[in-house]
Amino acid sequence: MSGDLYLFVNESRKLCKVLVWAGTGLCIFQKRLERGCFAKLWRDDGQVVRLTQSELALFIEGCTLFDRRSLSPVPLERKRVVSDRAM
Repeated sequence: MSGDLYLFVNESRKLCKVLVWAGTGLCIFQKRLERGCFAKLWRDDGQVVRLTQSELALFIEGCTLFDRRSLSPVPLERKRVVSDRAM
């Protein structure tokens, strides 16, 4: 009920299903590609893959997603500088 969507892809990666809570029940949306296959975004180690709304839309359209990078800048880490004069 948090608004999360769950994406399932079959072994041949020609079929995907999205499971979503619609307020009164679960909805399943399915898409099958006529040509090609869906991108493989995951490794075989069982790790959860999180997609943005835009990435999910591109995935469902059959686009190849690779080299995912965050567009937000890396947070700066504050460090204390010790000067030579203090020693």
